[in-house]
Amino acid sequence: MQRTLRFLIALGFCSWALPSMASGTFGSSFNAPTILPVDQAFSVVQIDPETVQIRVAAGTYLYDEKTYIENDAGQRVATERPQAVMYNDPIFGMTAIHRDDVTLSMKPKAGSLTLHYQGCADVGFCYPPQKQKLSISR
Repeated sequence: MQRTLRFLIALGFCSWALPSMASGTFGSSFNAPTILPVDQAFSVVQIDPETVQIRVAAGTYLYDEKTYIENDAGQRVATERPQAVMYNDPIFGMTAIHRDDVTLSMKPKAGSLTLHYQGCADVGFCYPPQKQKLSISR
């Protein structure tokens, strides 16, 4: 009788513990988070020769310091942008980020320009640095 009772208690414990073990550290391991392709996480739209917008998808963020425009001589172009917020990033520690769309305004000169940007998804995946050529023809 005691052996049967112990077996039933152990069986009940196992049936209670297994679902919680299957959920993994970050939630259900059967429903892994979806990571967007980089062009869906951050889509770039050049509104006009002086304005570029980076649309930031929900659940992702851009690093302020890694978002800049460079001229063909490799020098950063001065831009106006929205105020960044401070975030305790798991990789870089306290750093300025953007969770909303980022509009960069500039006064371009002749030559080619390149937009640089990098960001991460909240689930712990960071995208590699990105570059995109911009058109400044008027």
